Amino acid sequence: MSHKTLNLDLAKTPILKSIVYGRIGDEDMQTVTVKITSRDTPVDLTGFTITFEGVTSGGQTKVFDVDGISSTATGLKAGTFDYTFPNMAFAVAGNYEIAYFSIVKGDKRDTTGEFDIIVDGNADIDAPLAETIITEYNKLVKELHQITDKYVSDSDAKFADLNQKIADLQTKITEYQNTVKNTADTAVSTINTTKDSAVSTINSTKDSAVSTVNSTASSAVKTINDALEEFKKGDFYTKTEADAKFATSQSLTDLSNKVIANKGNLASGTDLDNVIDIGTYRIGGLTGGTDIINIPSERSGTTLYAYLTVSGTTTSVVQELIVYDSKTVSQIYSRSRSGSTPTFSPWSKTVMADDSGKVTIKDLVVTATVKTVNLEITGQSTKTVSIYNGGGQIILTRIGPMVQADIRSMPAIPANTTISGVIPDGYKPAADYTSITHSNNRLIFYANGSIKPDNNAMVSDSGYYSCSWVTKDATATT
Repeated sequence: MSHKTLNLDLAKTPILKSIVYGRIGDEDMQTVTVKITSRDTPVDLTGFTITFEGVTSGGQTKVFDVDGISSTATGLKAGTFDYTFPNMAFAVAGNYEIAYFSIVKGDKRDTTGEFDIIVDGNADIDAPLAETIITEYNKLVKELHQITDKYVSDSDAKFADLNQKIADLQTKITEYQNTVKNTADTAVSTINTTKDSAVSTINSTKDSAVSTVNSTASSAVKTINDALEEFKKGDFYTKTEADAKFATSQSLTDLSNKVIANKGNLASGTDLDNVIDIGTYRIGGLTGGTDIINIPSERSGTTLYAYLTVSGTTTSVVQELIVYDSKTVSQIYSRSRSGSTPTFSPWSKTVMADDSGKVTIKDLVVTATVKTVNLEITGQSTKTVSIYNGGGQIILTRIGPMVQADIRSMPAIPANTTISGVIPDGYKPAADYTSITHSNNRLIFYANGSIKPDNNAMVSDSGYYSCSWVTKDATATT
């Protein structure tokens, strides 16, 4: 049994790498003590999931293992644990491409610096023949063994129950035989005492005993035969039925091939058009449009923390990008790749409400009729103002960005007279606006809130007229 200590730092500062040696076929005998630090300070590993991650020589096998981790609460607090390498870690001869440990808690993930693993060959097997084994497959095989053991155990229990019934029948037969013997002994004693009476009693007892024995034996034989018939009709599975009902090694292998694998982090410079292998990928802190190519356009230039899930087949692929940010609502984007010359469709975005029920949309394009039912108008405000020297009256009504001006009366205003401050904040037009009055004069409403008749003087007029404009002012409070 080999044992050594690996000192690994999360800062990944290049230092002299530790080396672990093994040989093809080594199994559960190679244990190392791992001490994890962050810039030489021990890391509290309490609550973290610790995983050994490695790629064997030539990239033949990817090993992800958590079962070999063992530690104590005190050890985890000090950043220390033991790790025993499984047999699949030494399945391929040669130097590992990469080996390290990852720690995950919630959405936090970090990895240690790398260390080297050198696997020597043996006399019976070489790298091309090494069987690629993954931890999840071993778990499924173990589960199959447990199901088979339970089935065998249940069958043993049924056989034991049947054997007990047969033993009980044998006990009853023995009891009946003893009864017959006792009856015969009593008969002999009676004969010795009263000969004539004894003969009659013996004959009577003999006939009764024979009848009892025959009846008992027949009953016992019938019970045993019934039990054997019941056993023959037992609901046991044939091999074909068992193969159909329970998972086989091949079906478990097929199942493992259908599992969406964790493909790890995407590297800087990755083009998402080229990510078509089925699996889940992580984007950790890379810049959209620069480090990660062909992302949703609104994510270009932003720092991305996201998971990309690829499903389907290599010719018919669906990509789903979930962007998460602790400060904002997570966003989901999706697109598909298909066709005789497979190409990706544009990204589409799933619109979601936040926890208060609010939905935020940047641009809304409606290509069909929008119908409203029980439309409730909110934010309406009204203001009444005079026009000139306390005379005239304008009733201003605002709903959303629209302002309607109802002119109830118009005082006489000299030509080219600018009247400041008539239109209050919250109601001012977004741009200068000219209206035609009831008396066919022109009245100009300015964006600064002033009004002015055109070159002609405004005559006094009591006729009503209305006009409206769009405002950019903040919502009026009164």
